Amino acid sequence: MFKKAFYKGFKLSNYYDNFGTIEEKILKQEFILQKYKNNNFFFFNRVDNLLYYFINDLQNFNLKANYIKILTKTDKQLLQHNDFLKLNHFKEILNHKQMILKKDEIKLKKFTFISKASHEDSKEIYSFFRKYFDPYLFYFSQKNLEEKISDILIYKENQKIRAALIYTQTLNANFLDFIAVDRNLKHKNVAFALLNHYFAANTQNKFFKLFVEEKNQKAINFYKRAGFCFNHINLKFYRNF
Repeated sequence: MFKKAFYKGFKLSNYYDNFGTIEEKILKQEFILQKYKNNNFFFFNRVDNLLYYFINDLQNFNLKANYIKILTKTDKQLLQHNDFLKLNHFKEILNHKQMILKKDEIKLKKFTFISKASHEDSKEIYSFFRKYFDPYLFYFSQKNLEEKISDILIYKENQKIRAALIYTQTLNANFLDFIAVDRNLKHKNVAFALLNHYFAANTQNKFFKLFVEEKNQKAINFYKRAGFCFNHINLKFYRNF
């Protein structure tokens, strides 16, 4: 039923991948159908704790308490969602802006205290990032981290993870998913060192991308010093409770 409706097309959705990825998530029981009404579908993602909608009607669907995210390139695209957001009582809580860096602008430095993560680190990595990011922001499960352990860089002190970076290879660029660094570390430039190792591990890429919260000026300044600049893509988070 959903497959047929998907290929027929919906008037509005906040999910941007193809049907194959949805089908895989359904089979893995990551995507759970939370509500269906008159060819309008709402799936809850058990990994990122977000709600994804595929709708043809603009109305109040009496949804459960949920978080959602909307990715847009223009104000016009966001306007298409506004009526749905208002009718279903969603309020904006965060706005993340995308930043991009061209490979040619990178100047690499070497650091000896950053290492690649191992499978034995996955549980600790998951707990480490959950200290810093809300469940609706941190979209990896511990199993996900085990599967992409080769794409994680870490810094340890006294055998404990004190900083880490997760990245994802895409078709045209490399995406910095998450970076977190504890305070009061032995080395004062751990964040910069992680970033350098991230660049060095992905020299085949022409572009590096990330999202940063628009009010996090400290992070914005850090990325700007590394050469990143803003583009026109926004990722907004909302909740209806």
